[in-house]
Amino acid sequence: MKSIAAILSLPAVSLAFQHAAVSSYRNNRMPSRLNFYPENFERAEKCATHYGICDLEEIEKLANELEQFQSSDLGELQGRDHWKDTKHVEQMLRAQSNFKHMVDDYIGEHHQPETFDMSDV
Repeated sequence: MKSIAAILSLPAVSLAFQHAAVSSYRNNRMPSRLNFYPENFERAEKCATHYGICDLEEIEKLANELEQFQSSDLGELQGRDHWKDTKHVEQMLRAQSNFKHMVDDYIGEHHQPETFDMSDV
């Protein structure tokens, strides 16, 4: 009879041990990363993935803000996937900014206003 009582109490003992083991494991772990994006991430993502909807000034501002966020203490708490997403969006914004600068420079150097000579008419 005592052996039946001992066998029936085993699940309770194992649950108590699991709780104690999990608690001590959680207390000894490194602080966990959080999954979140910076406040302006949605707008930055939209500008990065929809060419032409944002002007050059806004693109550069958003890229700088994302870079500043990631180098801040709060940005260091981002989880790996969210950190990578934020970094990719920042890089896409930088690429779009560079492209727009290249186009503007090219047009400025090579575009001559068309002149219409009325003498040929």
